[in-house]
Amino acid sequence: MKSQPDFHTKAKIDQLVEEIYITLETIEDRLDRRCDDTYFPMDLSMSALTSQIEAIQRELVEIQSYIARRPEASVSIVRHNNKSTDIHRQT
Repeated sequence: MKSQPDFHTKAKIDQLVEEIYITLETIEDRLDRRCDDTYFPMDLSMSALTSQIEAIQRELVEIQSYIARRPEASVSIVRHNNKSTDIHRQT
């Protein structure tokens, strides 16, 4: 028996090439999703933490400027008495 040579028509070759490209795109999409699942959650949580830190720093600056604008603020209720009121309770 003679074996027949493997001849493919242009349409058959085009179909095979199309299947190869579809398979490659599918694999690429899967790889992209795996990378996204691995790296982006960490990136999102890091940027969320950075945003919170920046917000806290802004609040601290506001509090410090508020305190600095209040010249009447004193450590004690009575300005000339800087000692703790706990001292007077001792008997």
